[in-house]
Amino acid sequence: MSPSTTRELALATQLFQAGRHVAAAAALRQILARDARVSKAYELLAYLAGNQGRLAECESLLRQAQALPGCSAEACFYLGRVLLQQGRAAEALAPLARSMELGGEFFEAWHELGVSHSALGEEQKALDCFLRAERLQPRSHELQTNLASCLAALRRHEEALRHGQAAIAIEPRWAPAWTGLGQTLSELHRLPEALQSFDRALAFAPGDAIACKGKAIALTRAGRHAEALAAYRALARVAPGTDYLPGQLLLGSMRLCDWSDWRQRLDAVLQAVDAGQRAAAPFALLATPASPAQLLRAATVFSLDLCPPVPASAWTATMPPAILGPRLRIAYFSADFGDHPTSQLIAGLLEQHDRQRFEVFAFSLARRPETAMRQRIRAAVDHFVEVADRSDAEAAALAREHGIAIAIDLMGFTEGCRPRIFAQRAAPLQLSYMGFACTMGSGFMDYLVADATLVTEQDRVHYSEKILTLPDSYQANDDRKPIAAASSSRADWGLPEQGFVFACFNGLVKITPDLLDSWVRVLRQVPGSVLWLLAGPQPACRALEAEAVSRGLEAGRIVWAEALPLDRHLARHAHADLFLDTFHFNAHTTCSDALWAGLAVLTVPGASFASRVAASLLKAAGLPEMVVDSVKAYEQKAVALARAPEEIRALRERLEAGRRTMPLFDTRRFARRLESAFEAVWARQLQGLAPDHIDLADT
Repeated sequence: MSPSTTRELALATQLFQAGRHVAAAAALRQILARDARVSKAYELLAYLAGNQGRLAECESLLRQAQALPGCSAEACFYLGRVLLQQGRAAEALAPLARSMELGGEFFEAWHELGVSHSALGEEQKALDCFLRAERLQPRSHELQTNLASCLAALRRHEEALRHGQAAIAIEPRWAPAWTGLGQTLSELHRLPEALQSFDRALAFAPGDAIACKGKAIALTRAGRHAEALAAYRALARVAPGTDYLPGQLLLGSMRLCDWSDWRQRLDAVLQAVDAGQRAAAPFALLATPASPAQLLRAATVFSLDLCPPVPASAWTATMPPAILGPRLRIAYFSADFGDHPTSQLIAGLLEQHDRQRFEVFAFSLARRPETAMRQRIRAAVDHFVEVADRSDAEAAALAREHGIAIAIDLMGFTEGCRPRIFAQRAAPLQLSYMGFACTMGSGFMDYLVADATLVTEQDRVHYSEKILTLPDSYQANDDRKPIAAASSSRADWGLPEQGFVFACFNGLVKITPDLLDSWVRVLRQVPGSVLWLLAGPQPACRALEAEAVSRGLEAGRIVWAEALPLDRHLARHAHADLFLDTFHFNAHTTCSDALWAGLAVLTVPGASFASRVAASLLKAAGLPEMVVDSVKAYEQKAVALARAPEEIRALRERLEAGRRTMPLFDTRRFARRLESAFEAVWARQLQGLAPDHIDLADT
């Protein structure tokens, strides 16, 4: 660079530093017009463009500077920052690394490298970078917040809490630190503390969408559904374009039986789903009349968002020697090993597995209290593996190390699910079973366990998985489920001694306006009858009662049942006469509970998996006549049975007589059938065949 150019560059730099940006830019362009090899001129022009938000121009100037000898470490760093600002994290890595090759280690470069890796989902690499940055400058509240977020993503929650608290100690008014702290506490189910943290975040940043969403999720987990809906509505005001928010608003209102404009809101959500938008998570649609095609669309979009495709290099398709051992290694994955319906259904199956042929693992995805049921699950398997504190990648790698041949996901997209474990291939074959009555819309689940009632051959196009069809019903049941001694009277439960008792112990979220229309028509034709429902939040109970009265049902015809331990809940079924199933999201565990307790269930199946489960269970329980083909037939049969007490007695006697012999409750026979299914899919795998539909009902 000539002496005159050096002087001109020094003058332009002084103008830049003095804030005389127009004059500085003119001087810099004059320099480049005479000598296009002055990298510092490009750098300064890039800073000016970046400060004015002209990121594309800024990037172009920095790339020109980078191509010349003498490019500074700062220019490389700034190029990385600009690429990050444009959402191009993968491209940011090289210039950020180059900046330290030129200028040595410095805090900002390590920090932004961490941010880049985190944006790419590479949390372990991000953590390594953030820790290098911390050694250089530990008292950065932004760094401590990012460390906390990274550790939380790796499920190292206690460490995440410490860094979140460190960020707050450095800068108490830093809203992102309070939000991150709330998210971690929410994951740990320390919900009161989580809500306090979200409130602090919102006090410092009232329009923060992430804090609004986190608060709504924590309130939902706490069962405070009215407040959760209010939080989602607040989120809609500050960030109306939030992904999946329309579905959450719809689901939140359904939990409270708030049906104002329900049909219009549902139609709007389904239209958005049809258009491929991020309108609703699939679980939010299960209790609606969404079609199987719409559920597949919603699940596909949601799955791609939640579990971006993992490169083949992230996992190995080579089977470890342990997989080919004398016993087939199968693993059940769940966050619900404990007092949860899934465990109540599956405990007997785990105990009945043939240990000569199968080595059974349970991968526990979340820490739960050591209840009698959790201890029973522990005792029922060969290996109980805790992965609550392991990252998804670590959990998947651990399953591969154990030589798991078939991984069985009991969660799908329900609360506590960790589908990224399966996206990274925990096993050569991966099955979705029982916990989620819908397709996952993903490329990483190979099979969905079903039966011929749930998924017909014509329906298979609406499922991303291949269908593994079992004989009778797909549902496991426990033939050791205890029923408490029935020592109470109807009056003890607030029921009439003489009137007919229609019951439905499903969650209130499954009750929809069209269903209540039908129930009211039935009750009005059966004088003295009542509807016995499982109580939910008080606002929901009051809203449902008001909806019933508005349809012409007298006040007092709905009786509420409080939550009870399972054995006592089963015992009180003796005081009901007929269980009326819900339409769009049937009774599942609730249906098999009723049948086990001797209470007949009446159902009308729909088109979706979730709306056909009760039909599957009734057929396997020997009551196919309780499956009707229309709402009209449902109402007619309900009324007819209410007028025929001898038929109700006969149904109860059939259930009680067949409890130990009917397919639905033959746990040992079910275990053998499911094992045959596992062996069938594994045989294809060993032959090098891709997964395909398998129908064991024909064998």
